[in-house]
Amino acid sequence: MLPLGPNPIIHYVLSHLSRNGFNDLIIIPGYLKDQIMGYVGDGSRFGVRVTYVVEPEGVTFGTAGSLKLAAHLLEETFLVVQADVVSEISLTDMAKFHSDRQGEVSIALTNVEDPSAYGVAIVDEENEITRFVEKPPPGTVPSNLVSTGFYILEPEVLDYVENEKWDFAKDLFPYLMRLGQHLFGYTSDSFWVDVGELKGYLKGVNWVLRNLITDPPKDAKLIGSPSEPVFARGDVKIGRGSQMLGPAWIDNETSLGENVQIKPGTVLKENSHLMSGTSFDTGVAFENTVFGRNCSIKSTIIGERAVIGNDVSIDRAIIGQGCNIGNNARILPGSKLWPNTRVEEGDTVDGIIAVPRDKSFYFDTGLGQYSGILATSIQEFLDALKVVPLESLEYHIGRRDLEKWTKDVLGSIQLADNIRTVRRSQLIGENLRLQLVGVVKEWADRVSSPEPQSDSQKQVTPPLTTI
Repeated sequence: MLPLGPNPIIHYVLSHLSRNGFNDLIIIPGYLKDQIMGYVGDGSRFGVRVTYVVEPEGVTFGTAGSLKLAAHLLEETFLVVQADVVSEISLTDMAKFHSDRQGEVSIALTNVEDPSAYGVAIVDEENEITRFVEKPPPGTVPSNLVSTGFYILEPEVLDYVENEKWDFAKDLFPYLMRLGQHLFGYTSDSFWVDVGELKGYLKGVNWVLRNLITDPPKDAKLIGSPSEPVFARGDVKIGRGSQMLGPAWIDNETSLGENVQIKPGTVLKENSHLMSGTSFDTGVAFENTVFGRNCSIKSTIIGERAVIGNDVSIDRAIIGQGCNIGNNARILPGSKLWPNTRVEEGDTVDGIIAVPRDKSFYFDTGLGQYSGILATSIQEFLDALKVVPLESLEYHIGRRDLEKWTKDVLGSIQLADNIRTVRRSQLIGENLRLQLVGVVKEWADRVSSPEPQSDSQKQVTPPLTTI
């Protein structure tokens, strides 16, 4: 439901399916299911018919595991689409490719410059996939082909999904290959991007904005130079001396103070306010955001209702909804702020995930025995694990407190699962500390990295459609 210009991501996913002739869809909504179902409805606004299959509460599903919930509806060859990719890949041509080869699975592949952050597919001269290599070091495999998240499957493939946690790339596809089933790779050089991480999301925004030049919404108006178009919807106020370079999108009730600069790749959603002298260069400000004077915002997502003080610098970061950033603060590249986090005046946030004080983790050594150490960010959590008394670690691991906090507050099911594995190993003392620090550091390094995640690292719920 994140916006890419005028509309949320799912709008562009469903429009792409409709244009390619896929009209019967099954959507398995996970996170924000009520918002997704409310926005999509019965699908008629997109020219499709939608059936919903809802995951039961309290169960963690993998990308393939969730698909099995819809097995009773999938009696013909069908297409699986990951919900966080936007693309111009011809799905019609992919369907013909699959039909011609009569294999069990076809996977849409694309060439990337650096495949080391993905699962790479090796194909033979017949386009059959011979093996997968997960995150190969640069220059170590003879392929730059990676999965785009579009799969065409025969219905009997679902019989091989053993449990709800199975993932396509990590579990199902390697298992099918071990059994001698035939998986083919459909290669396309058409536009494709995974918008599930910051760099890809901003690339997707830019793709949408450039398409507006030839196909703007009917209720949009062009402001500024036609050669560098900025599109606006509704009432927009622009202060004296402000400069706007497109492509960019500005929504209703947004106001720009004097000498504001809007640069290409920028989206300002409804009721955003930028005070005098502020510059916004690539990124998205959600609804009801406020920016003070003389701020510099670059390649950043700003959540709704965030308040940014004066003289604030933010570069390549994600700012959660309701955050409050004090004057003269600096948010450095790779930083991520949990919703409703406050950054004090003059503070610097460097590559961490920060959380509000009421969501902090308090390290105890026993029931009601506070150790004096708390964590308000993933970095503080990691630092605390290195120094808190061993009895504190053993106390919290036994109560499953660390798992609950990383899942409920940091929002990482994967990190919680990794900590659960450490707990089940029944380690104690310094061995326990060493393992905990290791799994948390690995996760912290990954989420702070600008590189995209592979399919096997994400908890994604795919919209599905039958052919």
